[in-house]
Amino acid sequence: MYSHIKVTPNKNNVGALIDAELQNFNDDIINEIKDALAEYGVVFFRNQNLNSEKYIQFAKQFGPLAEYPMLRGLEGHPEITVVEKKPDEQIMFGEGWHTDSTYTKEPPRFTMLYSIKTPEKGKGNTLFASQYRSYETLDDQMKNKIKDLKAVFSADGPISKTRQNRVSEKGTGIDPKSLSAIHSIVKANERNNKKSLYLSPGHAIKICDLDDDESKNLMKELVEHQTKDEFIYGFEWEPNCLALWSNYSVLHNPVNDFNAHRVMHRITIQ
Repeated sequence: MYSHIKVTPNKNNVGALIDAELQNFNDDIINEIKDALAEYGVVFFRNQNLNSEKYIQFAKQFGPLAEYPMLRGLEGHPEITVVEKKPDEQIMFGEGWHTDSTYTKEPPRFTMLYSIKTPEKGKGNTLFASQYRSYETLDDQMKNKIKDLKAVFSADGPISKTRQNRVSEKGTGIDPKSLSAIHSIVKANERNNKKSLYLSPGHAIKICDLDDDESKNLMKELVEHQTKDEFIYGFEWEPNCLALWSNYSVLHNPVNDFNAHRVMHRITIQ
């Protein structure tokens, strides 16, 4: 299936490690990365050497780059959002299960994260939960129940508190309460038609057309299912690694278990 890259599936079949030199990508390599991404939901690359220009050039192979509405981007490269935890900070940007920017009308389809500075290996891992496997393991009754349901996603959801440190430094001034959107909670991948659950615990605040109690109970049941251990893989970061994931196909959750300086460069893609 892959003749230009080497693809090694991870534990629980959640994501895959790809052996490829991203500085020297071509159309054949990009197409095979897209196939692997559609199959596994998230792919990882180690030992890369990407400056900001090359990183942006690679990202553009997957679609138009998206703006992050809450923070100003990297100076000189506004497409890149700096995801940082300083040694004296207790809260880490984005900690908690979520998928990116679901409160926008057209959420980014993909996210890339490139590691600049990381704590010791084994600390500050990012957990990924496969929403392909999450959906596939629902019983037929639940699949039928949720097939046409939509949810309200808000930038003022539970995860909003984790961005406060960065907003105070370089926020855009947008009120998170002003950003909300409604999306279907079941997605189908356009490349292979695999279905996934699309319900971001950090942003989803209500399931439409259900009363408050029914919405709360269903969301609790689905979120507990989405984040079962058998759907999760934890990626161990070191400098110069890149993760690329489909926001439709996985949830992610950075683990806040360190007191060190961590700097990651994020790009989101429509």
